[in-house]
Amino acid sequence: MNQSLLRNRTFVFMMIGEAIQGAGIWTSIIANLQFMQSHVPSDLGKSLILMCGLFLGVLISPQAGVWADRYDKKKILFISGLVRCLAPIVMFAAIHYQSVAIMLLSVVIMQVAATVYMPTVQAALPSVVPASELLKANSLNFNVITIARIGGTAVAGILVSMMNLYTVYALSLAFYVILVMLITQLRIPNTADSAGARKQEKIRFTELFPLIRAEPSIFIALINSGVITLFLGGFNLLVLKFSQIQHKPELMGWIYSLEGTSILIAGLFAKRAIGMRNLVTSSTLFMLLFALSFAGMSFSESSYAVLGSFVLFGCAVAFFFPMVSTLFQIKVPKEAQGRFFSFRGMLDRVMFQISLLATGACLDWFGISTFLLTLAIITISSGILTLFIAKRKSMDVRQPSIGDTVVGNK
Repeated sequence: MNQSLLRNRTFVFMMIGEAIQGAGIWTSIIANLQFMQSHVPSDLGKSLILMCGLFLGVLISPQAGVWADRYDKKKILFISGLVRCLAPIVMFAAIHYQSVAIMLLSVVIMQVAATVYMPTVQAALPSVVPASELLKANSLNFNVITIARIGGTAVAGILVSMMNLYTVYALSLAFYVILVMLITQLRIPNTADSAGARKQEKIRFTELFPLIRAEPSIFIALINSGVITLFLGGFNLLVLKFSQIQHKPELMGWIYSLEGTSILIAGLFAKRAIGMRNLVTSSTLFMLLFALSFAGMSFSESSYAVLGSFVLFGCAVAFFFPMVSTLFQIKVPKEAQGRFFSFRGMLDRVMFQISLLATGACLDWFGISTFLLTLAIITISSGILTLFIAKRKSMDVRQPSIGDTVVGNK
């Protein structure tokens, strides 16, 4: 990260907030699983409880996007932060009464807060970061989320084994209070004038779809992102399956560690390597690396093939998702970005559920090698098709140079 981003107080606070809320989500998931372990004997029951929050997130995503576009983004983040604080407080009651129903309320509160918070942060980034630094900012944001995921799961696993759940949730509440305090220090410009504000009073979520159809580059990025989500949704199931096939419980830890580390290291070079290249064709070409990594994982009995493939996958992830996020922030008009990133979050939640069920079914019916080879074929086919469309329509989306204005934000 260069000095300009380091000196950007709002951006730094936003990244600290991302780390806190990301680690908090994963800590809550681990703690909730620990609570359910003694109260919900059925694995299906556990899955259904966790899916309730995700399902509600899908339902409110359209309205969350409208809020992010209509109202002051700082206020949206502040309110969602306050709501998030209720989740661990509700868990105190769940532990006291040993109630799964109360725990379900906590899960719903957490998911609702995340559904509003995450797209608002994505929509706010172009307002607080210079156009020429968007790719670097998105790379750093993705790295922060990755660190939060790795650190949150590791620390939560230690905490639930050393402390009682009251203490774990009390710590998460303390972190969420810090997050709310950080939000009060943000300075997010409100660029809408009074006329624009009057127009925004009538904005509808459905207005987003003609915009997507009018920008083929957005549609291409959504398709390729969706294909990768087919793998990500069943990620944990696949990791567990590799460990079982090779009879190495420690393999799970190695996969998570190497995949996360490769994301962090590759992310340091993303901005420098991509530079001013075409984000449409560059992101599409990375589908080839994803396909190679899936094909390599199909050699499921080889530790070296599996670990090497996950390293390759992590490197591709570190480049692909920041490029796609930057493309969206460039091509989607600022007044519609809240709705767009809510829509993208909604798609991700739906795809995660579909891919989770599809992965489990395919592992039972066809085996892991057949599933991964099929996924590799789908991935490379998607890459070739979208690359052909991009070349045919001469799509060219590049990060603005210093002094340029983001087209979608004029």
